[in-house]
Amino acid sequence: MKTDDLLNQANENRNKSSVNFAEKSFERAEDAKKVFAALKTMILRIDEWNTHSLISTFALFDENGKQLENGKLAAGLCIRIALRGSGKYDWIHIENIFEAANEFIITVKPCFDPTDENRAEKTISHFFTDDSTNNFCICKKDKTVAFYVIGLDEKMNTSETSGTLETVRNVAVNFGTYLGIQSSEWGKFSNHFLTDAAEEN
Repeated sequence: MKTDDLLNQANENRNKSSVNFAEKSFERAEDAKKVFAALKTMILRIDEWNTHSLISTFALFDENGKQLENGKLAAGLCIRIALRGSGKYDWIHIENIFEAANEFIITVKPCFDPTDENRAEKTISHFFTDDSTNNFCICKKDKTVAFYVIGLDEKMNTSETSGTLETVRNVAVNFGTYLGIQSSEWGKFSNHFLTDAAEEN
């Protein structure tokens, strides 16, 4: 499975990777199949991201900066992240959506702010550089469903910023990230998604 490959990459470069996940086993394979299908539908809705997040809020935009109210995630769109207390928005671009029989993966990476028409250069508006990716992986194996959030090549963004204040802010956010703030967020995010999908099916 592609998720296994991503987990291996994270394990090989632990200093610049993060892995958070939730997992649930069911008595019947049919139940696991229903929950897997429900999770695939839920993860594509930006309003579900807000429902299942604790310290961040999310909004979906097209590449021209137009907000898509309660829109459906698709490759090429952008997500604005408001991390509580961070001082500014962070932006990610949906690079790819991969689907197989028992696997569904959304890959995102940091990007520029598509709403900033005055910016001469499209500098990355995120506390990580655009070398990094986050992979939201839903997979089913037999009677078990798992939801992974796998971060790869997570490098602090101190060069592509709009000034000294943003650089300082990115460093501060990263200190928080590596102390577990972001890990805790994604861990609870995946658990909430999986728990709700199981309860509803």
